[in-house]
Amino acid sequence: MKVSAQDMTVTGNVSDLEKGSALESVSIRVVGKSVATKTDAKGNFTIKASKGQTLLITSLGFETQRVSVKDDQKIIVRLRAESSELEDVVVVAMDQKRKPRELGYSTQQVKGAEIQETQRDNFVNSLQGRVAGLTVNPTSGTVGASSQIVLRGFNSLSLSNQPLFVVDGVIMDNSSFDETSDGGRSVGLASDRPNRGSDYSNRVSDLNPNDIENVTVLKGPEATALYGSQASSGAIVITTRKAKTNKLAVQYDNAFRVQVLNRFPPTFDGYTNGTNTLPSNIFRYFGPAYPSGTKLYDNIGQFFRNGKSQTHNLGVDFGIKKSIFRFSASYVKQEGVVPNNDQEKINLSLRNTTKIGKWLEITPSIAYTRTNTAKVLRSAGGYLIGLMQFPNTVDVSVSEDDGGNKLPLFSANANAEVDNPLWNVQNNRGRDQTDRLFSSLGININPTKWLSITGRFGYDTYKTIGYQNYHPQSFFVSTALRGSQDNYWNTYKGYNHTINATAKQTFGDFSVRAMAGTMWQDYRTEVFAVSGNNVADPNRTDSNNTAPNTRRRLLRNEFGQPNLRVIRQIAFFGELALSYKNLLFFNYSHRFESASTLPAQNRNYNYPGLSLSAIMTDILPGLKKGGVLNYWKLRGSMANTARLNSAYSTQSVFVNNFGSSTGPAYSYGFTNNNPDLQPERQSTYEIGTEFKFLKNRLSIDATYYNTLTKGQIIENMRLSYGTGFVLNTQNAASTRNEGVEIAIDYQLVQKKDFGWNTRLNFNKMWNAVVGFPANVSEFYISDTWLYGNARASVLGLGSPTTGIASWGYARNNAGQILINPSTGLPLTDGRFSLRGDRNPAFTLGIQNSIRYKNWRLSFLWDLKIGGDIFNANEMLLTSIGRSNRTADRFTPRVIAGVLNDAFANTATPTKNTISVIPAYNDAYYTASSMPEEAFIQKNVNWLRMRDITLSYSLTDRALRNLNGVKSASIFITGNDLFLITNYMGADPQVSGNTAATRGVGAFGFDYGTLATPIGVNFGVRVGF
Repeated sequence: MKVSAQDMTVTGNVSDLEKGSALESVSIRVVGKSVATKTDAKGNFTIKASKGQTLLITSLGFETQRVSVKDDQKIIVRLRAESSELEDVVVVAMDQKRKPRELGYSTQQVKGAEIQETQRDNFVNSLQGRVAGLTVNPTSGTVGASSQIVLRGFNSLSLSNQPLFVVDGVIMDNSSFDETSDGGRSVGLASDRPNRGSDYSNRVSDLNPNDIENVTVLKGPEATALYGSQASSGAIVITTRKAKTNKLAVQYDNAFRVQVLNRFPPTFDGYTNGTNTLPSNIFRYFGPAYPSGTKLYDNIGQFFRNGKSQTHNLGVDFGIKKSIFRFSASYVKQEGVVPNNDQEKINLSLRNTTKIGKWLEITPSIAYTRTNTAKVLRSAGGYLIGLMQFPNTVDVSVSEDDGGNKLPLFSANANAEVDNPLWNVQNNRGRDQTDRLFSSLGININPTKWLSITGRFGYDTYKTIGYQNYHPQSFFVSTALRGSQDNYWNTYKGYNHTINATAKQTFGDFSVRAMAGTMWQDYRTEVFAVSGNNVADPNRTDSNNTAPNTRRRLLRNEFGQPNLRVIRQIAFFGELALSYKNLLFFNYSHRFESASTLPAQNRNYNYPGLSLSAIMTDILPGLKKGGVLNYWKLRGSMANTARLNSAYSTQSVFVNNFGSSTGPAYSYGFTNNNPDLQPERQSTYEIGTEFKFLKNRLSIDATYYNTLTKGQIIENMRLSYGTGFVLNTQNAASTRNEGVEIAIDYQLVQKKDFGWNTRLNFNKMWNAVVGFPANVSEFYISDTWLYGNARASVLGLGSPTTGIASWGYARNNAGQILINPSTGLPLTDGRFSLRGDRNPAFTLGIQNSIRYKNWRLSFLWDLKIGGDIFNANEMLLTSIGRSNRTADRFTPRVIAGVLNDAFANTATPTKNTISVIPAYNDAYYTASSMPEEAFIQKNVNWLRMRDITLSYSLTDRALRNLNGVKSASIFITGNDLFLITNYMGADPQVSGNTAATRGVGAFGFDYGTLATPIGVNFGVRVGF
């Protein structure tokens, strides 16, 4: 080592800032020179350096420090652990690992242990309340139900708003089967039904929760810009568990669950079947009061059962030298609270990490899942609607005669009567079975210290076989149809890969990172589907069970070919990152993308993203004086992204003209597709700040975001029939979505035997339509038109994207309700207008983790304030006389309003004085006098205990008595145990559609949707 004349011997000591202990093997290097050394066991070091030179002090797991050499005095260095600053490294886009201080955008992590602790089978449901800005809307409390997951609200009016799911760097499909086939031309059912009667799991639920190491939620624009259009609604990046040793290690855990349904739509039972106080054989309850001594059956109690499930998880780590494996297996068997609603699931996976030589590492994996689900009808065609209408004077458990036929109550025609709910779930049956194979290969090449090359290759395929059968005697089919049946075969094949190279270099105080890469995606869905009537045998489920002359197939199926949906994308991207003294970070990315779904002239598009992060406490060290503020970071980012249209939405196609009586004929379908479509363009920016106080015990992360989406692709828009079509597709609208997120983490107590940590995740968002065609009065998604005249709609400029449009009361110019002078009943306006907004004022997740010696208690509260709900269950119950609001039907009342006469819009309208007794005019309770507006409940709040777990881990002393056992614990977990709400229905967390409905969906529409049952789980975990 060559030393200049000005060099002097510099001595120093390095220790841990928080613990005070000496740090061994810390690297000390003279910046710009090849002079370097390391600390000894006591943290001491000696190095040759000149006055004015800078020493770079680095150690794995600690912040890097730079110290200037002033004279021959001893240098004292206190290193701060990186993990105490914010978090460990974060897995971001393209499976890159970054230190949190580098990121100019918002991310949050959820540990796999937290997810597993909840014991939820669909792991996305465990994320609710744990991430600011993330909302999960389960579609039902039944087994196998899908869940809609949304980050930072709804940006697209008719396309998907669900985030991208990435597992170990490769994309995993999370679609739900879409029953709507658009006249048979798309993938879906041949019967072309809306997404409400039967549910289909969102496919990411196939992932075994026990295989998850951690989940990173990428919410910011620049965070997802590298993933392109499929991540325009954010990304959920999942890292799976890998083996940590080549020594044999075995883990086993189980859980046994009991579920009870304790929330139902409230009903009133005081009157017999009839109308206007007169008895009648109808499913309405406006007849005479029940005679004294009338026996009433607890049909709700007889219908529902206690759900139960068992889960078994096995994990095995093993290996040979530098090749280590992890094998996992899981078996789940569930029986839901609804009869004939069961599921059985098997997960098998094998993951490997092999290091070859000094610079090559491969990480192959393969996972297999089989899911078998017995399903019941839901929502508009479900058992709950029948249960609300079925008379309590009849025992629901008696549903068939001795011949096995549906037992009618009032009519000789079984099809003319509401189905007994038990008969419904026993005879209107559905089932699907999915076999899925998900494989990936990771390749990491590090030929030099400054260059790394990575490849992520993934193949995802599954096949679903299913059916839905309507019994010939069901209320949902006519006598002439003699039953109906759907059969479908859905095959998905998806391949994607990402290859990129990253170069890093340091130049004095500056560090540079450059990355370039390419991405290829090829997704193919094939569906065969057939529907038919005249069911030969209600107990059969094969497609030959219907009359051949009634069968309909998807268009290509008629020629023996599957209906197809093929989507291909290719992209090239790059990223440039600069940092200065590890305290100022700048990042720029750009993606060039081409997609097969767009017309050739609009197929190529690109978008940039940039972010900036500044560590203010390092820029202004004086801020740390006093020990209150330990860390302060300012950050900001902005990016453009795109969102793609549906496959084949650029060309109108011929469909079967089933109305022709002269033989097979074809004509254009209802939908006018658009050959000039462009991608939706989304511009987002966010600004945020992060603080650490009180020796890093208190952390605060706050973010404001603003997203403008222009040229929205509006599918199924209703325009003039002069276009020759009913539905149209075009770039037509613009929306703006804004919000504030705050995440707070506070270590309340830090003791050896006692610790208490609490986390708060606050979210407030608001939205509005800022561009809309002047010739269009309303855009709505027809799937959400569940009952009566209410639906999810957008009604021009300024309206919210989460609105509820419905019919309402007719009013005069002053806003007073107009009264029919002949009846004294209100008039309705027969017009869809904005009546409510489902968007909440804010949400708050409150998570606590308490540790006392070997005991641990964790619980999560979920608070929602505001947001409106259309309670269609209450509207139905009111119209048939089973709602509590009909209990005072004999009380005379004068409805506040003015008569609809010549003076209605004058300064002196005629005040209504007509007295009405609803019992004698039960039209008072029907939609003609009590429209949908009356059943939109405003400002619905809830406080729900999502999850609570109490666990105990055996002490080391106890484990010594158990040969071969390295760890053991027992636990008990509760799900959805408590709900405090002002909602008049059963459960305010509802959705009338499945997750396959795109756009904003039908959350906040309550019609025939089962509440979430409460569940109690208990089990053991053992490690060998």
